[in-house]
Amino acid sequence: MPPPKRAAPGTAPATDGEALRSHLFGIRWPLLFQASNTPPAHAVVPYDQTTTPTRFTWRIILGAKKFTLPAAVLLGISQVAGALLPVAAGTTVDRAIATQDTRELILWCFIVISAVLVSSLATRFGSRCGQYGMQAVQHRLRMTVTDRLLHPAGMKGRQLGGADLSIATGDVFRVAFTMQLGVYPVGELVAIVAGGVILLTIAWPLGSAVLVGAPLMLWVMTLAGRPMQRRSKEQQARVAAATGQASDLITGYRTIKGLRAEEISTDRYTRVSQDALEGALTVQNSRGLYFGSMNVVSGVFIAGLTVAATAMAIQGALSIGDLIAVIGVTQFMMNPLTNLPRSVGSIWASGVASAGRVLDLLKTPYADDRRDTGSALDEKVKRLSEKPLGLQSQGFRAAPGELLGIRAGGADARDLVDTLASGARGVTLISGARTVPAETLPVDTYRRYVLASPHNADIFDGTIADNIVPTAAPGGMSDRALYAASCTDIVDGLPAGVDTRVGESGTRLSGGQRQRIALARALAVDAPILVLHDPTTAVDAITEHTIASRLAAVREGRTTVVVSGSATLLAACDRVIDMEGAHG
Repeated sequence: MPPPKRAAPGTAPATDGEALRSHLFGIRWPLLFQASNTPPAHAVVPYDQTTTPTRFTWRIILGAKKFTLPAAVLLGISQVAGALLPVAAGTTVDRAIATQDTRELILWCFIVISAVLVSSLATRFGSRCGQYGMQAVQHRLRMTVTDRLLHPAGMKGRQLGGADLSIATGDVFRVAFTMQLGVYPVGELVAIVAGGVILLTIAWPLGSAVLVGAPLMLWVMTLAGRPMQRRSKEQQARVAAATGQASDLITGYRTIKGLRAEEISTDRYTRVSQDALEGALTVQNSRGLYFGSMNVVSGVFIAGLTVAATAMAIQGALSIGDLIAVIGVTQFMMNPLTNLPRSVGSIWASGVASAGRVLDLLKTPYADDRRDTGSALDEKVKRLSEKPLGLQSQGFRAAPGELLGIRAGGADARDLVDTLASGARGVTLISGARTVPAETLPVDTYRRYVLASPHNADIFDGTIADNIVPTAAPGGMSDRALYAASCTDIVDGLPAGVDTRVGESGTRLSGGQRQRIALARALAVDAPILVLHDPTTAVDAITEHTIASRLAAVREGRTTVVVSGSATLLAACDRVIDMEGAHG
């Protein structure tokens, strides 16, 4: 059996970040805080039914302290170095330029350059460290949300749709973005305190004004931003509704066309979109007014400090160098005074609102409430340790390792496959002389043993290899699965082999090709028990015969149930049960 064709060497982009690596002075400097080639293991962000959005947001902010704490320290150092820069410049004027002392000039120029380097490097590495931590927590939270959306037990009273996609993308991003509040605002607070202390040492009235006036101004700005926070929460809900509506329309486009409901669907989306637009405009107006007011207040505050310093210099209380230092420090504080309430107000508001939506999804009860855990579940799992496993349901019994065919079609076939997929009442797993009723197992545990491949299986955007190779696939199983599903001719005919992208929902493939790849994916899992529902309806007779002749070999030692009306597939089975005849 020849292996499937792979992409030619050198066609994939480099993944070691070599293009980002610095080669200054001919030295290959190391890359720090680079993402690994494999996704990091994710721990579930802790929450329970009593967790509030505010508390959940704080857990996110503190979710990567080993990255955010060093980042906050580095940015604090950067701000201190930046605040000291105008002081060093003013001192240079007084001690070197005014006295024409060359040695002092060299010394203070070196200090100025050192302050610039420290500020630049601390900002660079602090930001990279903080961003890495934020990305790690965002990945962790997104995987938590995705695991909940795709959990086999389902969601009670909630159907997957575009709104859930919006939560898994936009809301998760906004919640994770609140981690910035544990990094940049810390540096901005350090900048304000450092600026106040510096001014206190130069002219105590100016320093006192900063250390007293700045906290008061920030408090007033925070209070003024609360109405904007409420409007931001409402607007996010409107945008999520519009996003969900659009996603649902795209997903059901063919159905809408078939029902000739294009006009109704368009009108419905237009109303939802218009509502979201009005909400966005309201929030942006509030933000514009809020940010404009903050700029005016902070500008007046800084201007007052500058005028006071100038007056003190005219009266002889400050030297020229001191005046330069005071003006430089006050100008340096302009950004922290403006950005601190802005980031705390807008980032916190949107983050808490998104945290509420994420929590609502995570707290959704399971549709299947089989939650057996502990020693009772361990004992049941031990009973299933013997392989191969068999399967018994109402109307049939598949012996361990048997390739059983069930002739059924229409609603009967769908109902049977759905029953076997969920492990509903009446399904029993057989391990030697021991049996375990499926209804006593949690559905996710049950599906470790039983995989039911539906007739209309989805193909995901990505490569053929992405669609076929599961994480836990045994070594070499994917190649065997491709061969058994008669996919080798598909792979050999594509320019990049298994690395060829198939397009969204497999649109670059024919219906028969999609069906064969879906079959190969099911076979590659190598599940102890595999249920196949009409896996060859879209292929020609020759290909169907090829698949039927290879199915037994690839599933040797495993139990397989084929629910189909195909005479070719059923003829390859060890035994056939005719449910159509039983109903007839």
